Amino acid sequence: MKRKITLLLFTLIILTTAGCGRKENNSSEQETARSKEHVYRMEDLEIGENPYSSVSLIQSGDEFLAFEYVWPEDGGIYKIHFNKLTKDGKKEELFKLDGEEEGGYNNINSDGNNLYLIKNKYIYTGQIDEETGDVIEEGDYRDEYYLVKMSMNGEEIFSILMNEIPELKKMEEEQGWFSAYGMFLTDDSIYISCCGMYTRFDKEGNFQKIMGTVGGESDFNNANFIPLADGRVAALLYEENGASIALADMENGSIGEKHTLPGAFSYSFYPGSGYDLFITDTYGVYGYNIGDEAPSPLLNFVDSDMAFWGLGNVLAINEKEFYATYDDMDTGESHLAKFIKVDPADVKDKKVITLAMAYTDWGVRSQVIKFNKADEEYRITIQDYSSLYATEDDYNAGITRLNADIVSGKVPDILLLDESMPVESYMNKGLFENLNPYIEKDSELDLNNFMPNIMEAFSQNGKLYILVPNFSIRTLVAKTSEVGQERGWTVQEAMELWDSKPDGTEFLNASTQTEMLDSCMRMASSQFIDPKSGKCSFDSDEFIQMLEFINRFPKEIGEDYYSDDYWENYDSQWREGRVLTSYNYVGDFRDYNITKKVTFGEDITLIGFPSSDGDGSVLVPGNEFAMSSKSKNKDGAWKFLRTFITEEYQSEIYGFTLSISQLKERAKKAMEKPYYEDENGNKVEYDDTAYVDGVEIIIDPMTQEEADDFLNQLYSFHQVSRYDESLDQIISEEAAAYFAGQKSAEDVARIIQSRAQIYVNETR
Repeated sequence: MKRKITLLLFTLIILTTAGCGRKENNSSEQETARSKEHVYRMEDLEIGENPYSSVSLIQSGDEFLAFEYVWPEDGGIYKIHFNKLTKDGKKEELFKLDGEEEGGYNNINSDGNNLYLIKNKYIYTGQIDEETGDVIEEGDYRDEYYLVKMSMNGEEIFSILMNEIPELKKMEEEQGWFSAYGMFLTDDSIYISCCGMYTRFDKEGNFQKIMGTVGGESDFNNANFIPLADGRVAALLYEENGASIALADMENGSIGEKHTLPGAFSYSFYPGSGYDLFITDTYGVYGYNIGDEAPSPLLNFVDSDMAFWGLGNVLAINEKEFYATYDDMDTGESHLAKFIKVDPADVKDKKVITLAMAYTDWGVRSQVIKFNKADEEYRITIQDYSSLYATEDDYNAGITRLNADIVSGKVPDILLLDESMPVESYMNKGLFENLNPYIEKDSELDLNNFMPNIMEAFSQNGKLYILVPNFSIRTLVAKTSEVGQERGWTVQEAMELWDSKPDGTEFLNASTQTEMLDSCMRMASSQFIDPKSGKCSFDSDEFIQMLEFINRFPKEIGEDYYSDDYWENYDSQWREGRVLTSYNYVGDFRDYNITKKVTFGEDITLIGFPSSDGDGSVLVPGNEFAMSSKSKNKDGAWKFLRTFITEEYQSEIYGFTLSISQLKERAKKAMEKPYYEDENGNKVEYDDTAYVDGVEIIIDPMTQEEADDFLNQLYSFHQVSRYDESLDQIISEEAAAYFAGQKSAEDVARIIQSRAQIYVNETR
């Protein structure tokens, strides 16, 4: 019997293990399949005459028209170049329309047979001398708006002055102004928003009626309309609780059932094909049918290796093809392109690595796309939680969801951390991989070339869990003559210096109690919370003294504070000693040099926020990356992460670099004058300058001694900037009673200690 049970258990273990293996393989296969579903390729259409102007497309029956505003080099009046876009993406010139000297054409539409435009003229009713430009007779300015119909070869069919239509003239007289915009076509009608009310004309230019509720508020009056491919009209409404979409009844001037679409504020909407609408955001294109709970993904920019901010002027060709414009992220040039869906079977199989971020980081995203284009084995996909979950009402919903996923065990292969995450807790739970062995094995990387204090600050027990390619310093700055050369001071020392100054001297300019308490927790919290043990000491004499120090600051800054005299003498307040310290982000050598030679005008010390441990300054990481200790693709994850600490990347990134060699290069550049290259390629130096109360100051480059001294200082920062909103709320809630004179500092400190310790224990 025992043998049978043992055999049965062995069989179950084998089956279970086999099942787990299939699940992992299936999961990996599913990730790979998903990354191939929304891939498009694009073909640039070089039909514009000026790369920095934007070519627009419109539907014209079953065809497409492209038009472009072109200004001559001599600065004359522009022309609008109209072209037909053929199915193979070529342009066939139709005609060129002369622009208006005082006004212009806009809201261009076509029904395939004719063009419809709004022409605006700026009219001055007075008399001006054409030669001198002097006013002979005073007059008024008036905007005239014309509804214009043209043939497809540019012949004007009619031009109707809308201001003189009796119903619209009455609106202008009542409101004192006139406007016309937002034109769109249906099969038999023209709709134009005039003075904030939609009006209807027939295709022959006959005015028919004013739509919606005249003189009142209604959904129809407030809607943005989108004509759909099947003849219906969609209405987009932006309301206090979000955005919604409905179908419009254009005959009766009303809106149908409204459907809320999460994230609609970040979308742009266009008529679709196969869907009611094509929707775009910074991550891709989606299809949406009115009434659906959420849009369906069509094109994913990252999966398609497309490095741009987004798309505009989307024009559906069919369910799998569309035209759109995009701006090149490197050159700023505007391009028109055709986007074509790629069959998933034609997309190369790669191992998929997931990177999650709480908020959109364009630099990381660009690096992902660059990596995906170059690597033959791995592909990074991005889970941007702000894009997925943040709402108009709760911008932080993304990071809340990401933290919840991590706690539940859903840790991505790579995590882009945020300063408000409970990073210490994640490291304590063993969620992150130690990256030291990967660096040690990498023949192109040298541990000795990385800033040792940065490596240590983001390590725990000698293990590097967080990779930080670059950083800046958040600190308080003061004159060395006032505080000495050594970094760090106590609250007592800060108060003694402040007390020694004339009445009216500020410690920090325009700072309130709330702001000072926040600064304390951001820059000097390590004196009250041991990051390793989690032990709090908010009931200490040091914290009580800190509260007393912060209580010296005003509860709020009155409007009379910002007088004309304040702004006229703003720049010199630190030089002249009216303010003792400056709250600074120091991100490069020039920042330091300007603070020293412009803001203070003499030697400075990065003194930091007053603290008992002498470390009231913090490292602010540019980016923080962690690799999941449970990742199934650790080699691939590291292959991507290492790109951020290569010399190539470090040489281009902003801020203080992890690379010591690159920091030294930047120190050398700080000792040089700025320069430009003339037309002959010669280097022409010039003075770096700034203004203090309107007086120009030349900023001399750093000397060798200054550069070396500051570089040495960068090795001395160890504390990392972390922000815990919940803990800050506990402290600010309880401290308010002391600042209001309701409780003593000692009583408040004891309450804060109790609540804070419970919170820290629960979240570690």
